[in-house]
Order: sequence, then structure tokens, then C-alpha cells
Amino acid sequence: MANRLLFLMRHAEAVTFAPGLGDIDRPLSSDGREQAGRAASYLGELGVRIDGVLCSAAVRTKETAGLLGLSAPVRHSAEIYNAGSDTIRELVGEVDDELEVLLVVGHAPGIPTLAHDLADDELSDADALRLISQGYPPATLVGIEVEGSWTDLRPGRLAYCFVA
Repeated sequence: MANRLLFLMRHAEAVTFAPGLGDIDRPLSSDGREQAGRAASYLGELGVRIDGVLCSAAVRTKETAGLLGLSAPVRHSAEIYNAGSDTIRELVGEVDDELEVLLVVGHAPGIPTLAHDLADDELSDADALRLISQGYPPATLVGIEVEGSWTDLRPGRLAYCFVA
């Protein structure tokens, strides 16, 4: 039985153009706000208590995390912005092992790549694997059950998958 649950979420849809703003400052679109609301409902239906959130410092990820309505503490990290899967994995490895359920809100391609890397083909839900193999659009959220400490993050069972 898994002793940790790692949720990996790609931010909801952002506006494609924001005059006068750099990429990191692009906010969510109205569709993105609705997507984040649907993801919040999905998490609510699961009834899982998230213990902590690692979130990119980009405006769109902060807004996505905020719209999830979680009571967990959020750590914003500039390192997650444009991070590859190895960097995200390293940041997860720094999380205190007292946290059993962690959510990371970030960007493509880092979040989807890490989800694929951590989803064990033999242990994972076949429908969830199929969904993420077809893409990882904005507001996609997966939950992977893993064993051991965050420092020694190994592949586990892809148990949950929400695609807005």
C-alpha cells in the first residue's frame, strides 16, 4: 500500500497574449478559471486532504492553485517556472516527509514528463494512462501513489486522472 500521494497539475488555460506583460505574468483566461473550478470540484469529490502545495511563481499557476480552494500551505517557487521534470523531482525531494499528500502546480513539459516518468505501466490505472498518453492539456491533474520518502521518489501507481 502506498504511503504518499503526489498530485501533478498543469496550470489551467492562460490568456495567449497579455499586452505589456511577460510570459510569467500571463493570467488565466475565463475558460482557465472555469477549468480550475472543475479541478477543485474533482479534488473535493476525491475527499483527499492535501498537506502541501509547491507552485510555480507564474501568475497563471498561482491563480490555478488559489482557485482550488485548498487550506494547505503553498510554497511558490521560481524554480518550477519552465522547469524540466528533473528539477521538479528535486524540489519534491526537498519536501518534509511529514507531508503525505503533495500537489505540484506547474507547466508543460515538466509536469507531463514527470507524470509519465512516475506512472508505472503495470501498477497504474489503464484508463488514466491512456488519458495522459493522449496529451496533458491545461488543468490536467494526476495523482500518483508512491512508496518511500519524497527524497527517493520512485514510480508508483497512477491512480487518479482529471482532464478539464
